[in-house]
Amino acid sequence: MAALDQTTPTATPDQTPVGGYNRRRFLTAAGVAGAVAATASVIGCSDATTPYVDAATQPEIDVLNFALNLEFLEATFYSYIVTGKDLDSSLTGGGPAPTGAPAQITFPNAQINDLFAEIYFDEYSHVAALRTALGELAIARPQLNLAALATINASNYLQVARLFEDVGVTAYAGAAAGLSGNNLTAAAQILAVEGFHAGALRLLAIQQNAAYPSTLAGYVPVDGFDVKPADPGTVALAEAGPTTAKGGFFATAANGTPGQTNAYLGFAFKRTASQVLAILYGNSTTGTAKGAFFPNGVNGNITTV
Repeated sequence: MAALDQTTPTATPDQTPVGGYNRRRFLTAAGVAGAVAATASVIGCSDATTPYVDAATQPEIDVLNFALNLEFLEATFYSYIVTGKDLDSSLTGGGPAPTGAPAQITFPNAQINDLFAEIYFDEYSHVAALRTALGELAIARPQLNLAALATINASNYLQVARLFEDVGVTAYAGAAAGLSGNNLTAAAQILAVEGFHAGALRLLAIQQNAAYPSTLAGYVPVDGFDVKPADPGTVALAEAGPTTAKGGFFATAANGTPGQTNAYLGFAFKRTASQVLAILYGNSTTGTAKGAFFPNGVNGNITTV
């Protein structure tokens, strides 16, 4: 796999590298309302009242709203670092503005700028799609503290992005058991995109020797599931194996369970809602209902560790 070109001139959000941003430029040109409508069309809605996913049963509604909390966190984070602004109010359901919002990041080069622009579009689209599907049952964006680990800046945005994407992948993998039909299909498609993001950011972190977010504030996922990236050094990470101290290019384990050596590798980690909240609240104590990135807790019916 070829490394990203580290010599490409930096592109600002208003500039267009060779090839263009297309989707990013579409967002700017069409505006938020138009992008929301387009997202609904792309995922299969014939109109705003015909959701692609089935919000038919309360348990599945709860799972989708739980996922929406995570998408709000990701989309808001990327909106600030890519555009320097919050999500449009039409997308937040009347939820409060976040605290700890970072300034717009000047990325090292145009390729990385374009990568984060596309991730922003995807996460934005996930919020729009879930809100369209849930309709009036969709939660509003909860109070977010984007600086829960540290003030986000050009030195650590990649670490925070990796954390969000890794948690997102494992959350969707864990949520699959609670979904069926079109809900499961849509979640699988979103999971695939989150996996694309996580893989790209993990490789970028290895190339730039960016440590795991534990270096930000003594922060390590309480379940220890994530494989920390490391400089390949003299041994290729793929050859070292994903369960060694050397880390790995991807966060995989035997059947998704760390330490399980009697089964084949290649499964993404999966987390329960409780495990996800323990990371995002920064507290694994049973019954914890708020903290860290969600200082007042998440919205919906799935709220506690």
